[in-house]
Amino acid sequence: MQLSDMPQATHEFLRNTRLGTLVHAGEPWPNAVPVWYEWTGSEIVMFSRGGRPKNQRLADDPRASFLVAAETSEPVYWVVIEGMATIDNDAAELAERMCDKYCDLATEDGRTLKADIMAARHEAVRIRISADRVRHFG
Repeated sequence: MQLSDMPQATHEFLRNTRLGTLVHAGEPWPNAVPVWYEWTGSEIVMFSRGGRPKNQRLADDPRASFLVAAETSEPVYWVVIEGMATIDNDAAELAERMCDKYCDLATEDGRTLKADIMAARHEAVRIRISADRVRHFG
């Protein structure tokens, strides 16, 4: 399905706080990584610490798939976004915004995780995946 045909309920599902799975070319097998993400309405956006193998792999081969699935306590629903990844160095603000969304700042572990990410945020990269093809079930 094309992005223009995507139901509003799917956009809303993707806007919720969930983990996504980034799948990209790996060696010798495809690589799957759980990640935090934002849905812009046309792209999946995430950040990665600098120097991670996935960053170089996506630079070498930008084809990517991104899976977001419902929790086991929810009705069965999943969305796969397929498209081309682009990488840039504009990740600091995104990293802070995503920490506020995903870290449980009421706990010491959540505050420590955010502090660790914030300390390295200027070395992070932003990864954007265009929604060239969308599949969903549920």
